[in-house]
Amino acid sequence: MNREYAEAYVKWGDTEVINLDYLSVDAIIFGGLSFLSLGLSAMTHRFVFSSVLFMLFLTHCILTAALKQRCRELTYFQKFLNIGGSGLFTRLMFLLMSLSILEVTGMYGAWYYLLLSGVWLFLNILDFWFTWWNIQRGRFYAIQERVKEREKQRERQEKKSHVGALVTMCSIGGVAAIFGQRFAKVFFADVSQSFAVNFAVWIFLALGIGLGMGSNNLWKAYYVKKYDIQGQKILAYIPRSGRKQTVIHSVLRTFRTLGLALVILISFSIGLTLIMFFFLKWLPAWLGRM
Repeated sequence: MNREYAEAYVKWGDTEVINLDYLSVDAIIFGGLSFLSLGLSAMTHRFVFSSVLFMLFLTHCILTAALKQRCRELTYFQKFLNIGGSGLFTRLMFLLMSLSILEVTGMYGAWYYLLLSGVWLFLNILDFWFTWWNIQRGRFYAIQERVKEREKQRERQEKKSHVGALVTMCSIGGVAAIFGQRFAKVFFADVSQSFAVNFAVWIFLALGIGLGMGSNNLWKAYYVKKYDIQGQKILAYIPRSGRKQTVIHSVLRTFRTLGLALVILISFSIGLTLIMFFFLKWLPAWLGRM
């Protein structure tokens, strides 16, 4: 493969703002998923996937705290490895959440677990292949070559894009309102348990794939190593004032943050549950009068 193509991809969308601090933000998301999964499992006493999810969450917290104590800077390779690994881990955690929902409901057999895992694996392979294919075609190299020309036209394009974006948003909003009304009338009038379970399972899978788009940075880490591409180091995390904290202190601080996030999550979930209860109770009758 052409080195220029690989280097253009590595430099494309390069950022210095993503470091180990973002792993702590991920921990809050994973903590919410883990406790939600354990809460659901406690009602049915089926803990296989929820236990795996929770153990991976704990491992993530400990590893994040240990890395912050060990690393002060991230090399060019480590930066992309961190972003890519975090993205792939996010996808895995959301997959486990989907599998946990299937396990709790017990509505489907082993074939559905294999189907869900197969779709997840296929989407990941497709995502990585599509990125590799674009690198081979030199798409990122072509984008890099057009940067100067785009810089010259940016002012004029920005004025047009603001107007176009406003028109597009209004159009999408109008269409979404029409289709949303029809969708609600058809599906929410008689929501079955099977539909609700399938919706939750696949929406978690889709969220994981979307939130884990940074996993493609594993290609960047690979090409940085393969072609010895040089780049600037970044701070591993934003230093805190005061005395140096040990790994134990970092872990406890992470759990304190997670505890606060859990309280907020529980409060939000209770409020949302009450709203949805009254919403689904009165929505069918309201739709019937339309």
